[in-house]
Amino acid sequence: MMAETKRKKTTKIDQYGLGARVLSLRKTLTCEEVADVINKQHLPAGVEPINKMTVSRYCADHGMTDMERNDITKGVTRFDALSEAWSVRNRLIRHTNKLAKILEDLKEDEEKLSEIGSISNAYLNSCKFLNDLNLSVSKIQKEQLGVDKVRKVLGVVIETLDKHPAVKAEVFERLRESEVFDTIRSL
Repeated sequence: MMAETKRKKTTKIDQYGLGARVLSLRKTLTCEEVADVINKQHLPAGVEPINKMTVSRYCADHGMTDMERNDITKGVTRFDALSEAWSVRNRLIRHTNKLAKILEDLKEDEEKLSEIGSISNAYLNSCKFLNDLNLSVSKIQKEQLGVDKVRKVLGVVIETLDKHPAVKAEVFERLRESEVFDTIRSL
């Protein structure tokens, strides 16, 4: 009985009359993206913003649990290039500080200095490769974000064209004749 009472409690989303809009947006956006859109465009002035967990619970309570984009946060699998770059930088600083101390302690032992030099060079090379990998992943991520934005734009265009079948037919006919049709179709 207590659980039923909690479920019937009016949520912030219902209080502001945004339930249908949230459910509609959630079909194509993550919970975080829905919260961002609602907070920026549809929330009444002066009220506390909703968060992604509020959207997630609301959608789950309204049967939207088995979805293609079931992630709550838009950046769940995103690579944080800046964070990774700082991580490599911090590793290099720690390594440099350790080497300076070791070199100070071993000034007189040339054989050990040579071994340490080889190990240090190998470590620095691996850091360079890691940094290069970070740059590559960052570029790929940037391209993927661009593709995601194009998909969203095309989704809006197609949704609008659905309201005008004659125009839609003409647009698709012209696209089929275009050299970029395969590219658009793959999106």
